[in-house]
Amino acid sequence: MQTLSDTPSSRALHHQIAQHLSGRIGREDGYHDRLPSEAALCRIYSVSRVTIRHALRHLENAGLVCRRQGRGTFVVPPADRNPPAHPVVGLSDILQARGMAVVTELLAFGLEPAPPEVARTLNLDDARALLMRRRYLIDAVPVAVTEVYYPPAFRAFVSENDARIHSSPRLMTEHIGLRLGRTHLTVDVIEAQPALAAELAMAQGSPVMVMRRVTCDDAGVACEHSTLLARPGIARFSITAHGGSLPDTDFIPRDPWPPAG
Repeated sequence: MQTLSDTPSSRALHHQIAQHLSGRIGREDGYHDRLPSEAALCRIYSVSRVTIRHALRHLENAGLVCRRQGRGTFVVPPADRNPPAHPVVGLSDILQARGMAVVTELLAFGLEPAPPEVARTLNLDDARALLMRRRYLIDAVPVAVTEVYYPPAFRAFVSENDARIHSSPRLMTEHIGLRLGRTHLTVDVIEAQPALAAELAMAQGSPVMVMRRVTCDDAGVACEHSTLLARPGIARFSITAHGGSLPDTDFIPRDPWPPAG
């Protein structure tokens, strides 16, 4: 029987199993051309068939396997695997692609109490989440801070060194084994409080652009709650819609309205 980390939900468990299976494909006997049957995998991982089917669906969506009804789950040869049409990238990937000398500092990493909004969004059972807080500098000038929360079970797949060097999308897709789906973004402006002002080397009360992102996996389950806090004037915010339609937009007035001043 394969032992996995204790997790607060079956959702996190099938992510773990998918990640573990992806590491065995093509490397271990019995995982080269065809995976063991669902019943055998249930015995190996000591989980229900529903959990195994969720894990296999993640592998199928990632292009690693194909499932044939009544015959089983077969490994897709590496040469036949199609890369994603639109690679998922993070802030550091974007800046580096533009030729900027980016330094990423890890400010905090580990299991921490989750703010109420994060706990609700990620449907956390014990109100703890994996926090990754980083600061980005260009030419030694602080330009942004990110706060990213994940379900606590993801801690088993992400090391402190991983958090220092990889973007959040890369951690979710390459380390945790997720197939990403819908993303919801909100953009706001706040005043820099003392701690944030010090981190961004700006005056207290200065405007800070805030971009909040909730990322879901391909099953629609929220797996990331991310906040980007950026100095004003360093970038423009751009949205591109695919498929000939405009992205869904909404105008959310501040509460109370009108804002003071």
